[in-house]
Amino acid sequence: MNSPFGLIQFKGDQTLKVLQGQCTQKVTELSSEHAPLIAFCDPKGRMFGSGRLLQYNNLVSLITPMDQSDALLKRLHPFLTLARVSAALTDIPVNLIAQSSLSPATCQHKPGTTLIGEFGKTQWLVGDQDQPHDPKADIARLSAGLGFVRQGSADLLIPQQAHYQMLGGVDFKKGCYTGQEVIARLEHLGQAKKYLFVYRETPVFPGESVELEGTSFQVFDAANDLEDQAALLLAPVSVNLKQLIHVPLTITRQVEGQRPVKL
Repeated sequence: MNSPFGLIQFKGDQTLKVLQGQCTQKVTELSSEHAPLIAFCDPKGRMFGSGRLLQYNNLVSLITPMDQSDALLKRLHPFLTLARVSAALTDIPVNLIAQSSLSPATCQHKPGTTLIGEFGKTQWLVGDQDQPHDPKADIARLSAGLGFVRQGSADLLIPQQAHYQMLGGVDFKKGCYTGQEVIARLEHLGQAKKYLFVYRETPVFPGESVELEGTSFQVFDAANDLEDQAALLLAPVSVNLKQLIHVPLTITRQVEGQRPVKL
């Protein structure tokens, strides 16, 4: 199976500085041993791109779904241009496999290949020409609660609705970035009314609407093979349908203090 993921490479001395102002994680001190989960958001806090950012041999790269890569680059282009940073989708293979000895975001570099641990006991292989992408690995990461912004699900939700704060994808102590005001306000003062739930019943695709017992739910991310399938659907926190399974995460606040209001 062809991998649905690709690798964007950035070139320019100001790469990490410009990305710091556009993504949800602190990346100015990015190391070769850690590949953080990050999201790119519009001023309303809605995600239009996401992936894992890595740095090796003085090159900064982003693992991200290929079907949203062009749109992501287009929206980042004005900021990259001002910083004299170039970015392009490469033909370097990026595959996810259903095995891992690495914890999520941990990197291991070998000649010609970078290995990165992922949720669902899966692992990224960057640069490996022989190991194919495994759809079962995508099903495993989705079942673990991790979804990425796809072409059909851009601008659908904010990071907390995708559980990114619990997956290491949001730093609430970093400086300003696009969408930060909305994201931080929700974490400090309110709580999300909708979350992603795991759906395993039938094959679906990102951006589709799934009707369950008379109610429609939008698909954020999905994967399937001949034997199995998994998707992440956006639904009200209080939903009670047997087809929608809670993600295997304990959702807790990442900041201190009381919440005086509900958003």
